Amino acid sequence: MKKLISLMLAVVMVVGLVACGNQGTTAAETTKAAAETGKISGKLEVAAFSNGDLNDQYWQAAKEEFNKLYPDVEVTLILSANIEESMRPRFVADNPPDVYYMGGQANADIAPLTAEGKLLDLSEWYNSVEAIGYDGLLKDNMATAMLNRYNGGIYGMGTTYGVWACLYNKKMLEEHGWKLPNNWQEFEALAAEIKATTDIYPIIHQGQYPDYMGYGLMQGGIATDGGKDLLVKMGNLDVSAFDDPAVVSAYKKYEEIRENDWAPEYCLSMSHTESQLMWLQGKALFLPCGNWLAGEMADSLPEGFEIGLFPTFWHDKDETPAMIGSGAYTVIPAAAKNPEAAKAFMQVLFSKTMIRKAAELGRGIPTMKDDLDGQKLDDESQQVLDLANAGKVNVIFEIGGAGNFEPYGEMRTAIKNAIAAILSGEKDAKTALEEIKTEIERIKNDESITKVTISVS
Repeated sequence: MKKLISLMLAVVMVVGLVACGNQGTTAAETTKAAAETGKISGKLEVAAFSNGDLNDQYWQAAKEEFNKLYPDVEVTLILSANIEESMRPRFVADNPPDVYYMGGQANADIAPLTAEGKLLDLSEWYNSVEAIGYDGLLKDNMATAMLNRYNGGIYGMGTTYGVWACLYNKKMLEEHGWKLPNNWQEFEALAAEIKATTDIYPIIHQGQYPDYMGYGLMQGGIATDGGKDLLVKMGNLDVSAFDDPAVVSAYKKYEEIRENDWAPEYCLSMSHTESQLMWLQGKALFLPCGNWLAGEMADSLPEGFEIGLFPTFWHDKDETPAMIGSGAYTVIPAAAKNPEAAKAFMQVLFSKTMIRKAAELGRGIPTMKDDLDGQKLDDESQQVLDLANAGKVNVIFEIGGAGNFEPYGEMRTAIKNAIAAILSGEKDAKTALEEIKTEIERIKNDESITKVTISVS
């Protein structure tokens, strides 16, 4: 139990995003659940991360939707922006809630809870339960299977997600007749053309926060060229993974950016909002970021500015590109007092009504295949959803750590410093990678650092 408590004090993963429409309960939804209503009764306790009125509205709507189908269940909602503080001791005492949405700081706890056997395996349920409001099974209606997998089991599911990606200035691209690069070689050719014919930079980045380059471009490139398991090996402190040709090539690309002056030198000293503002002012074509940028920079968006989004060009192979997703999971504790009602509640969360409610209240990109009756999310999130539904991107999620395939703070610092050093010309890629490997080895052998094991979905 001491191990559980210590592991539950690590890392944070935070999500945010979008907006869309909603509809009421359909007759089909009621019919699908009616056969199960008779055996679902008693009390149900639902604990969830909620940091504001919109999230409170979502969970209240979920309760009401559930009770339309299961009126004999007494549902208690426990909502808090610091939900983990009250839930951690309850898990230790084997007195958890029946359903737990692990957003905010609670995301840090999913790895130890899973490893310690504190969560219910949902595999059998996931592979057989119907999707309420959709045709067929839940698993067959998922556009993006955001699942907390462990040792062959499924210990949590996500209804919505956000992504790191490459953003571009749509009008600029169209006005100059440029085409989006499908790989690094095409980016090289485009970047050279941009530099030779305009005063525009091919790319701008958030210099004070090099992880934007890492998450928005490089990680997807590594996963595309070397496979998603390569990112897992790196996160699990496999030093040899940093010698993989896909990783070496990914870091050398920073050298090429610097040597060819493809990004403005002044952005090295800028914050994320400062660099993003320069991008919005037309200083560059590409920007590494996520589908949340429009919301984050809403007050600075020029009138008529159109944000385009695509996965990454940081890869050499002509494969379907990978995109790094992040989100929060809903789980059912192994010691839940009413597990059957908890599964029914989970089923309702993935119903058409609640998927659309989540979109309406800005909770993220739906994991379910749903055209939302033509009503769109914000433009960037809709582009991600369209790419995922069309099979033009592999959205991958880290399971068990900080949500970014770099589960240790010391590791994130070493990688950020390496990217910054290469971009500034302080170090070459080979030297920077050797220093990362030295730090990975130190973390691996430091017994004071609590270790986690990550996987990928």
